[in-house]
Amino acid sequence: MNTFLDVTATLQPVVTQMSYNAPSKSIGGGVLEPWQVILGIAGVIVICTLFILFMYGIIGFFVRKNEVMYGKNAPEVQKSLTKTQHFILAASSPTIGNNYKCVIDIWNTRQSEAGRQRAVTLYEWGWGKLTLENARKYAEDCITSGYNRKYKEYCNATSSESLKILKASWGFTNFQMKLLEEMKQKYPKQGMLGWDLVRVLSIVGGAYMGGCMEYEEASEIALKACRLLQENFSSWDDMVGSYTLGYQLWRGKRRTDRLKYYKKLRKSWIYNIAWDTPLKETEL
Repeated sequence: MNTFLDVTATLQPVVTQMSYNAPSKSIGGGVLEPWQVILGIAGVIVICTLFILFMYGIIGFFVRKNEVMYGKNAPEVQKSLTKTQHFILAASSPTIGNNYKCVIDIWNTRQSEAGRQRAVTLYEWGWGKLTLENARKYAEDCITSGYNRKYKEYCNATSSESLKILKASWGFTNFQMKLLEEMKQKYPKQGMLGWDLVRVLSIVGGAYMGGCMEYEEASEIALKACRLLQENFSSWDDMVGSYTLGYQLWRGKRRTDRLKYYKKLRKSWIYNIAWDTPLKETEL
């Protein structure tokens, strides 16, 4: 025991001296030169600066967007629109992020390369490759068939066995089948038209903002969808009710995010337009 203590006492000064003389090392084990330290600090500063500029741009975008919709610029934007354009804008608004999905581009999204690319990304997330042919195809499908086809098939089912077959062929959950029944009770005639027709506005809006569809064509398709909405629903709330059920069916679960977005916009000038507003081609 005494021998161990003697050895420890002897080695202690040596270990202490080694710790004082040990050079500073980087993570890789090499000695850091002064210029490396300075370069590292400069790199951190550059990264932090870029991050701050990025966040400033993001915050600035949302500030500008809200300014158009709620702020001091809102009255001027409203005055610049015809009643038909205003209606199309309002009908498009249940879709979150409609500044990338609306043919009435009050945000000037299409004038920005970054805005156009964002519109393309969002379109392709839901509809595949953004081409004029693709946009025309899906817009027409939503007008003539869409999800409402499933609703009609559900209503025409005459037995529990036929409902089971439909459920299996669609890959629907029990929740989705219950939504179809809820839709049948609340919107027996319209079904999922609210969901399908607002999606038409989203499709042509994204195609226009993404740069593959001209305004004239996109606005004419949007006008057709809006007239069908007026024919089948009695108010903005009525339209959004059908849209929300369709959205939940598509997502496969209860979601209130877009309904909350609509209720927020309901208090703005966006919905300061009568549901029965006459829609005119000359006002596109």
